[in-house]
Amino acid sequence: MSRLAGKVALVTGGSAGLGAAICTRFANAGADVWVADLDPPVDAGQYIKTDVSDRDQLEAAFLKALKIAGRIDLLVSNAAIQPHGITLDDTTPELLDRVFKVNTHAVFYGLQLAGCYMARGGSVINTSSFVGKIGVPNCPSYAASKAAVDHLTRVGAIELASKGIRVNAVAPGLVMTPAVTGIPDNPEIGFMHARIPMGRIPSPDEIAPVFEFLASDEASFVTGAVIPVDGGVAAGWKEYELKPPTWWK
Repeated sequence: MSRLAGKVALVTGGSAGLGAAICTRFANAGADVWVADLDPPVDAGQYIKTDVSDRDQLEAAFLKALKIAGRIDLLVSNAAIQPHGITLDDTTPELLDRVFKVNTHAVFYGLQLAGCYMARGGSVINTSSFVGKIGVPNCPSYAASKAAVDHLTRVGAIELASKGIRVNAVAPGLVMTPAVTGIPDNPEIGFMHARIPMGRIPSPDEIAPVFEFLASDEASFVTGAVIPVDGGVAAGWKEYELKPPTWWK
């Protein structure tokens, strides 16, 4: 399998969870993978320790990969933090700033740096979320940061088109990553099981192929898209119990 042969990829947040699955998928498809993360990867990818919320550190990661590999064809802006279960009232200014610096500012910086350092014909793929599209309670900072990622994806696609760089996003629903399975008796799992139209929660390996497609030349005319990969949850609820009105008969 050599769909990405000859391409150099920089993946933020690539050390665990969905990011690790993306790195493995890209490496198996022939890409030279570089991981920009605070922690080293357990599997595929050459590692650059990076705090993606710091533009200088993210630029240093670009420059290191560029110096050694000679080019950067793919950027996956995947790093994020997820402060779920925190209401509007309980969201402090410090938390809001931190969430946007990691989840949104880093995507913004990635687009800026892609325009400076990526090869023509390159592809930027941002990781969004279904909560960036539909309203859900108790995660306002995360949801707002991902809604911003969706719009940055569209704006980035327009502005980088002249440089031959495509920009898209993948918006998963709940995914069985260690961040989810590591919570004892995580109530989110049962909650989402009951609402996902396809009736199950995917593994990271079911999401990563969409990233691979967007990174490949087969997606050469796809840009500005935010693709839901969520089992249908963003399309609507699986069940909605209502009693029909008496006048319909």
